Amino acid sequence: MKTKLFLLVIAGLLTVSVAMAQGTERAKISFGVLGGINFQNMNGKDAGGDKLENDLIIGFHVGVNVQVPIVPEFYFQPGLLFSTKGAKNTDGSITTTAKISYIELPLNLVYKAMLGNGYVML
Repeated sequence: MKTKLFLLVIAGLLTVSVAMAQGTERAKISFGVLGGINFQNMNGKDAGGDKLENDLIIGFHVGVNVQVPIVPEFYFQPGLLFSTKGAKNTDGSITTTAKISYIELPLNLVYKAMLGNGYVML
């Protein structure tokens, strides 16, 4: 469990990125590649109404995005991702694993605040 928590914290820290750029470069449309880890679980009840005890499934996501400036410091960032998620349930000697793959279309609004000589992307 400590390993999963450590990986979750590292993945969270990697989502905050600092972009070093000059003011003239910020007005351009830019493209990017995304990749990361998914820690997924499912909630639910069995046929008898008892809560399911599921374990995490570690998946991944990869994709591309484009960053379009709207006004200074605000950007529209659509993307296209392939993502895998799921859960594992063990009931006695029977183990059931559900793995689901998605095509996701995130539509993000991004704020880039000044931080020293660079920018923090939120």
